[in-house]
Order: sequence, then C-alpha cells, then structure tokens
Amino acid sequence: MLVSVYFAMYALFQLPAGFLADRVGQARLITLGTVVMGLGLVGASFASSYLFIAMGVAVSGLGGSVYHPAGMSLISDIESETTVGKAMGVHEVAGLLGNLLAPLMIGGVAALTGWRTGLRVAGIFGVLYAGVFAITTRTATQPTPAVSRSDPSSSGSPGSFRKRVFQAIRIPIALWVLGLVLAKFAFTLQTYGVRTYATSYAVVRTAMSTGMANGALGMFLAGGAITTLWFGSLADRYDRLHLITVMFLVAGILIGVTALIPGQPLVFVGWFFVLGMAVYATLPVVNTLISEYATQESSGSLFGIVQTASALGGVIGPALFGGLAEKTGLVVAYPAIAVVCGVACLGAFLTKQDIF
Repeated sequence: MLVSVYFAMYALFQLPAGFLADRVGQARLITLGTVVMGLGLVGASFASSYLFIAMGVAVSGLGGSVYHPAGMSLISDIESETTVGKAMGVHEVAGLLGNLLAPLMIGGVAALTGWRTGLRVAGIFGVLYAGVFAITTRTATQPTPAVSRSDPSSSGSPGSFRKRVFQAIRIPIALWVLGLVLAKFAFTLQTYGVRTYATSYAVVRTAMSTGMANGALGMFLAGGAITTLWFGSLADRYDRLHLITVMFLVAGILIGVTALIPGQPLVFVGWFFVLGMAVYATLPVVNTLISEYATQESSGSLFGIVQTASALGGVIGPALFGGLAEKTGLVVAYPAIAVVCGVACLGAFLTKQDIF
C-alpha cells in the first residue's frame, strides 16, 4: 500500500514538475524536490499511525517526482549533441546502481536499528545531498524565455483548447510527441514486466530456491548497467531511431526465446544477463532521442510528458502481466511480454513523422 502511495504521487506530478523546470530552472527544482523527499521520509519515521506514515510517504513521492523530468532536462540542456548520449548512459547506470545498493544499505540500517532509523538516515542523507547539489550546480542553465516553434499553436490565434494546453507547456501538437511517449511507455512496460516476475519465473522454470533465483534478477540489472553505458555512447554516433527500432526488436525476440532456454540454473541466470543487456539497450537511446527533439525552453515539459508515460508503464506493466499470469500461468505470460516491443516500434515510426 505504501509503495502504491509513493508511486501514485510520483506519477501524478511528473508533468507539473517538467512544466516548473522550464520556468524556475532544473537545478533549483531538483534541490527543492530532494529536500521535500527527505523531509517526507523523516516525517514518516516519526509517525504515530499508519495514516501519518502514508502522508509522509506521499510527501516523499511528491518530492521525488521532480527528479527525472528536471534531471534529464538539465542533462539535455548542458550537454552537446555529441556527448548527450554518453551522459544519459552514465545517468542511467547510476540509477541502476542505486536500485541495487539502496535496499542493501538502507535495509541494512533498518535491520540493525529499526525501520524508523532507516527512514531517518535516508531522509537526512537526501537533505544533505540537496545542499551539495545546490552548491555544485550554481552555474547550471537557467530557464529560457519561450520562443516560437513551427506549430500552429504558437501563432497567437485562439485555436482549440488542446492547442492552448500544449502551448502552455511549450510542446507542439505533433506525432513525434506521441511517438516518444509510446516508446518510453513501452520500454517501462516491458522492463517492469520482466523485472517484477524474473525471480518467480526462474523458480517456476528451474526449481531454484527464491534466494538463488534472485540472482537472475541481479544478473538482469548487471547486464542492463553495462549495455546502458555502451549504447549511450552509440547514440552519439549512430541514427537513434534505427538503434531504438533494432534493439526493441532484438529485446522482443530474446524475451520470447526465454521460453526455450534450458532449465539448468547457471544457464538460466546467465541468460538473464544477456536479456538485461538487450532490454536496457534502448533506455539511453530513447532519452537521447527525446533530448534531440527538445529545445532548451521546453525540455522540462517534454521530459515531463514522456516521464509521465514512463511512470504509467511502470504501474501498468506488473499489473497487466500479473493478471495474464493468473489466467495462463507464468510460463506462458512471461514470454508474452515480447509483444510490447511492437508498441515501441510503432512509437519509433511515429517519431519520424512531421508536426501536424
């Protein structure tokens, strides 16, 4: 329940966070959001009832929601066309390492001293880091006044309500926007589906213990970390749409082939390393492509839109494939995640289209 509260707030405020990033500056917003997130955790640690714990977690989710739209927008604005892919790759590797280390570090503190202390340590660390971040990003780019883009909504005519909304967030009404949204939504839908059920699927297919099966998930994330850095650099040198299309197809094929992999534990765990490399290859390329389409005055809004779709994919993916697994069994449902790659390829196709 508390995880749902956090991610609900996290998903709901991605778009407003991107909108604010274009107006108050990404670095300022990240600093503020990190402080709010930390204070929410500290507040939850002092809560005397479940309701107040949930309120603290909600505040923490609100603070955390600003990071991805503002952070990736900041990378997009300060990096050059020839380095932004590598920077996105490094950024995503850091995120994967955080996913691996945070449960061990904060969970370890909680195991030794109690969950309240664990939350306080995490919250205080966040507030302290916000101060360090504020100092080190004082020269970061500041919000830029809006400039006209080649879209009818920027002509000054009243237009439709839809056009006025898109003008307000400085994004044109365009098929490429829908394409980027579909690509990021499909990536997260696919990735969270694979990640959420990796351990259970390994247990079903190989009869491993749950502890050993967790190794499959660890190898999946390790493979993802390696390929994320590699393909970030490739995105600076090769056509990004071609890379996205090819790697989504490769990931889809490998997810489907998982059903044919022998059930020997070592082979299965090793296969998940390869699968992680294929699935995560598209992440830095998609983010670099978003950066390519963004302008400095609208990068926060664009990343806010796309990250909202990504957050929805993270919520829908586990629920969708979990429901399918209940009806067909995990052995059938898990390889079916490959179908999502078709949605991603459609997103790549739409991204090529002109503004309408």
